[in-house]
Amino acid sequence: MGKTRIELAKEFATKKFEEIGKKNHFLDVYHILKNKFDVQNETVLIAGLLHDTLEDTSATYKEISFTFSKDVADMVQEVSHPKNYNDQQKIEYYEKIKTISSGAKLIKMADFTSHMRNFIKIYERNEQHLFPKFSNNDKYVASIREFLEHCEDSKGKQTLYKLTQNLEPRFSWR
Repeated sequence: MGKTRIELAKEFATKKFEEIGKKNHFLDVYHILKNKFDVQNETVLIAGLLHDTLEDTSATYKEISFTFSKDVADMVQEVSHPKNYNDQQKIEYYEKIKTISSGAKLIKMADFTSHMRNFIKIYERNEQHLFPKFSNNDKYVASIREFLEHCEDSKGKQTLYKLTQNLEPRFSWR
């Protein structure tokens, strides 16, 4: 029996991130989409697995489109920011994600959820040596909340909003 498209996407993402010697949270994003947000749409799940490949690896839009589908490639492109983006591009990116498709918004919510969980763990472990790395978390949370205002009500939106509330009091370390 052949591999499923989901299995192929996991292998593709794993290979791309191994090539650059970087760990990525794509499996966490996939599990959040599938198990926490109850997403069943295969295109969304595959794009969730591949969500960081355009911005962080050698993967190309054409390669993703050919290997999976144009719909998957389009969704990955929607959630991707420019490689090594500057402050102005970050502002533009956060404006852009307010207008992406509903499937792409689910992926972005899962992506943010994964990041928020990691930030909270760092604060809970009181890993102060990592705190300066997250010195702009208040701006990050504000950007996420602004993004959520443009999302339909869903488990994902509720989950992410609660995580941003949980993270806010932890900014007091500064």
